[in-house]
Amino acid sequence: MTSQIPSRDTEKGADKGTDVKISVGDVSADVDEALAALGGGESEKVVVTTEDCKRVLRKIDLALMPLMCITVLLQFLDKTSLNYANLLGIQEDTHLHGQQYSWLGSIFYFGYLGASPIHGYFLQHSPLSKYTALNVFLWGGALACHAACTNFAGLVCARFFLGVLEAGITPAFILLTGRFYRRQEQVTRTGIWFSMNGWAQILGGAIAYAVQVQPPGKLRVWQELLLILGCVTMLFGVVLLFCLPSSPATTRLLDVHERRVALERIRENKTGVNNPHFKIGQALEAFKDPRLYLFTFGVLSANISNGGVTNFGTKIIGAFGFDQKQNALVGMSTGASEIVAIMLGIAVASLTNSRVIPGVFAFLVAICGGAMMIGIDAENKAARMAGYALVFFFPVASPFYYSWLSSSVGGTTKKIIFNVALQMGYCMGNIIGPQTYRASDAPVYTPAKATLIAMFIVSSLCLIAISLVHLLWNRKRDAAGETGEDEPADVEFLDWTDFEMRSFRYPY
Repeated sequence: MTSQIPSRDTEKGADKGTDVKISVGDVSADVDEALAALGGGESEKVVVTTEDCKRVLRKIDLALMPLMCITVLLQFLDKTSLNYANLLGIQEDTHLHGQQYSWLGSIFYFGYLGASPIHGYFLQHSPLSKYTALNVFLWGGALACHAACTNFAGLVCARFFLGVLEAGITPAFILLTGRFYRRQEQVTRTGIWFSMNGWAQILGGAIAYAVQVQPPGKLRVWQELLLILGCVTMLFGVVLLFCLPSSPATTRLLDVHERRVALERIRENKTGVNNPHFKIGQALEAFKDPRLYLFTFGVLSANISNGGVTNFGTKIIGAFGFDQKQNALVGMSTGASEIVAIMLGIAVASLTNSRVIPGVFAFLVAICGGAMMIGIDAENKAARMAGYALVFFFPVASPFYYSWLSSSVGGTTKKIIFNVALQMGYCMGNIIGPQTYRASDAPVYTPAKATLIAMFIVSSLCLIAISLVHLLWNRKRDAAGETGEDEPADVEFLDWTDFEMRSFRYPY
């Protein structure tokens, strides 16, 4: 069945919301919802000018990027709030001992891991914007509940559900970026919204410092911090419900012509927008694709390091000889380091048209930072802190993994499988990471820092391997003269996979 594009008049009388409704029945099992929005290939082809593309891109950026950036900022700030609460005395007030604090860092990712396949299903079968807004609102509530916890059991429960609810955000934004932006635009936009993790570290340090210098209230300082962050997140969830678009095929933020322009812009990606039908063939193809395992293992190894530094950052800095207030302030430098690193990575990626070059370079810088933390004498706390700040070059690889996934995997079901696998790797790494920081190694944690360096090496090798696979596949297709001349019209929106679409070429 095909769906004709709704006229401006019918749009005015339609239900209010951020998206025009395209029913599942309008999208056959074989095609993408974008083709339904384009009239099933039967409408006249829209004439797209350069000025049209620029105007539509500006509208998409203004509508989408601020919302994505604020969401990612809140996501990182909220999940790492335990780190700041630790600085403010949560361990003492809730009577944590031994490895219990480490397990609080890991239990978040057990929830995240268990929820990832569930989110994968709903991201394909429900309006992405509404589902994302619901998760943001609920995780804000889960974070606020942390303030009521008085023991380890309560914190375990709250952290677990926080992980369950935050798990849907990154895969949702990988899909959103792939739906609205061209390949090269995806690198820049993913880097921008991912850099909010750095801004969250700066803001988190500032908040932790501010609550320490204010007059004492009825609540403990860490309780005030968690309540404030939770309530802000819940309010922003309501904003997302009314403002976040799901797809260029359905968004009301663009008129009918602009929606068609937005779809024509991304036609060259050859990865489509969305098909709500789960396809067994695409799922099997995903499991046969060697990149699935390279993506998963690369993200897993990088996040073994991440799981440690996000939960033990204040302890690492404290071991350098800084007091609590200094800890909150100098800890902001890691966020600044991450922002600078990501912006440099985006610039290098744009100049070289490569993801692997800036990604591997960032890992090399992070390895040097880890070595500085281990090798520099304890008396030189400024130099050791500088090494720790350099470690935060490693997140540069994450937006390249994410943008690679959104631009090099075709077929909705296959993309969902890759997304779930990537999130599972992310979870497993963050579960393992805090466990490398053993209480018996405190306060220096030398074995954990050595593990951090080793994982950076492994993840950089995975980046290189993915790039080589893409290079070899492109050369093989070029040598075979596979240009797609025998492919049907509108193949870009037929929900074909990158394996099926022989004209598809992989980015490096």
